[in-house]
Amino acid sequence: MADLHLMYLNHQNNTIHYIRFGSGAKLLFCLHGYGENSEEFRALAEQLDKAYTVIGIDLPLHGKTVWRQAEFLPPDLQLILLSIAEKEMPGTSQWALAGYSMGGRLALTLAQHYTSSITKLILLAPDGLKLNFWYWLTTQTRVGNRLFRQTMNNPTWLFRAMKWARKAGLLNQSIFKFSHRYLDDPEQRNQLYERWTLFRNFRPDTTLLSHLLKSSKLPALFFFGNYDRIITTRQGERFLQKSGTQARLYIIEAGHRLLKPAFAATIAERIYQQPA
Repeated sequence: MADLHLMYLNHQNNTIHYIRFGSGAKLLFCLHGYGENSEEFRALAEQLDKAYTVIGIDLPLHGKTVWRQAEFLPPDLQLILLSIAEKEMPGTSQWALAGYSMGGRLALTLAQHYTSSITKLILLAPDGLKLNFWYWLTTQTRVGNRLFRQTMNNPTWLFRAMKWARKAGLLNQSIFKFSHRYLDDPEQRNQLYERWTLFRNFRPDTTLLSHLLKSSKLPALFFFGNYDRIITTRQGERFLQKSGTQARLYIIEAGHRLLKPAFAATIAERIYQQPA
């Protein structure tokens, strides 16, 4: 089992909580999914600890991280990674970067803006490869954000619309259940509003990313669940068609939750196989 250390970093007026797994010579940062925390990467880290020192970060408004700023920008996250790298491996300015689901969107955005910092990009069911109209409307427009706030306070109309869409076959059962997981409880709805709004500045440009992956020859590994109805393999296939030979796509016999211990060894094997 990988050695585990609970750590904190003061960043401006914020306190960042992170977990360090193992003590390998290479550095790997991991960004978790929505509503989760750095513990989600434990099983994968235990498969990688001989080669990597794995750093799992509790993102703002998640886990034990205390975030007091009104905004969270890509330069903030990059500076946090640089600060942790200097603390854990002095002199290190490059690292592998992994992101799962929402964390994948953050990782893609960092790869777009700070390509030279990344030695290997690992995306697990990553959000951000396809424009989500509702996310754009609720986070990028004033009217949409106001409606989002009002809906989270009183979601009756939304529940009715979702139920109608489900009966009409316009909303699959996986997304229906996934949505209710975060909408049924008032506190969860409030967190959804705050988190979506805070992370609104992480918007990867897939066309630019495709070009960057080609020109930089950055090794990129994309993992998708064969039965994932939330972020489908088709999204990855379309993106990789434009992204050159350095990008690899792997299909896991799983749904959306790729960080389950059952899949850790398979994913780790693919990471080891791809040189950085």
